[in-house]
Amino acid sequence: MDAGCGDGEFTIKMGQYANRIVGFDNSEELLKIAKTNLYESGISNVHFAYGWTKDKEALPFDNDEFDFIFCRRGPTSILNHSRILKSKGLIMGIHTSEFDKVQERLKENGFSSIEFEIFDRAFAVFPNENEFVKYISAFPGNPEYSLPEYKDITKKMIEDHTVEG
Repeated sequence: MDAGCGDGEFTIKMGQYANRIVGFDNSEELLKIAKTNLYESGISNVHFAYGWTKDKEALPFDNDEFDFIFCRRGPTSILNHSRILKSKGLIMGIHTSEFDKVQERLKENGFSSIEFEIFDRAFAVFPNENEFVKYISAFPGNPEYSLPEYKDITKKMIEDHTVEG
């Protein structure tokens, strides 16, 4: 399950790795877009549903329906994970901090075996230097590094961030 699936692009892409994926969101407009994207993709193992995460009774899923739940806002965003997730199922969420609050919410919702695996580093791969320069220039407050006056700084940043060519 992809909770908070939005326009469904991520959910549809993940369809190639699973037998069945259900994306849900509380925005009917985004779900219309997701269903259009799904139709255009030709993928048949992805489905979309409307659901409101804050109401324990509102999610249109059976008890123990899912092996895996991915939540963009982390496991605190759905109040009844424990009802819809199979025993020994896995929840993956994105959090920036406050693991104590996350753990507390999960315990309140019936989870007894809670483990966190923290990934605090990420890397991005760019096909060429121009794409890297576009990326770093897009951050608010950063200059347009493609301009000639930033040539030396840009060259140094490219050298510092290049790994294995």
